[in-house]
Amino acid sequence: MSTPEQNQPKEKKSCLELLHSILDGEATAEEQKHFLEKHLDACRPCYNNYNLEMAIRELLKTKCNSQKAPSELIENIRSMINTAR
Repeated sequence: MSTPEQNQPKEKKSCLELLHSILDGEATAEEQKHFLEKHLDACRPCYNNYNLEMAIRELLKTKCNSQKAPSELIENIRSMINTAR
């Protein structure tokens, strides 16, 4: 029988750091699996942030004619959204 610690990725990242590394394609397969299959079910703020981030990225893709949005633009939008909360 495994403990909760055994089911989590070995390297500790904050939820937000992990979310961004997953969306940016920088997370390990283990981190992705844990976050997407387990963590999102248990953490409502992460679930909401994940869906918000996905919506923002999709919107930027459609508005930028399939060009990747500059990371500075993404960070500025993310900052404004977090400030508004």
